[in-house]
Amino acid sequence: MPDEVLALSIISILSLTALGFGLLRTVSRHLERKWRRKDGGGSDQVLTELEELRSRLEGSEDIPDRVAELEDRVDFAERLLAEGKRPDQLRAEP
Repeated sequence: MPDEVLALSIISILSLTALGFGLLRTVSRHLERKWRRKDGGGSDQVLTELEELRSRLEGSEDIPDRVAELEDRVDFAERLLAEGKRPDQLRAEP
C-alpha cells in the first residue's frame, strides 16, 4: 500500500508540473501578443523578460513524454509488487 501511495504521489506531482509549465507558456504567449498590440511592438523590457521565460521553459516540451515513461515504469513496478516477487527473484539466471 505505501508503494502505491508513493507512485501515485510521484505521478501527481509530475502531471501537475507538466500542466504548470504548459499554463505558464500559454500565459506568456498571450501576454506577449497583448503587449505587442497595445504598444505597437511591445516594450523592450517586457519582450526581454518574455524571452527569458521562454528560455526557462524550453525544456518543458518533453515533460509529457517523460511523465508517460514514468507512468509505464510505475505500472511495471506495481505489477511486480502485485505478483509478490522480491528483488532477488528478478535477477536473470545464467
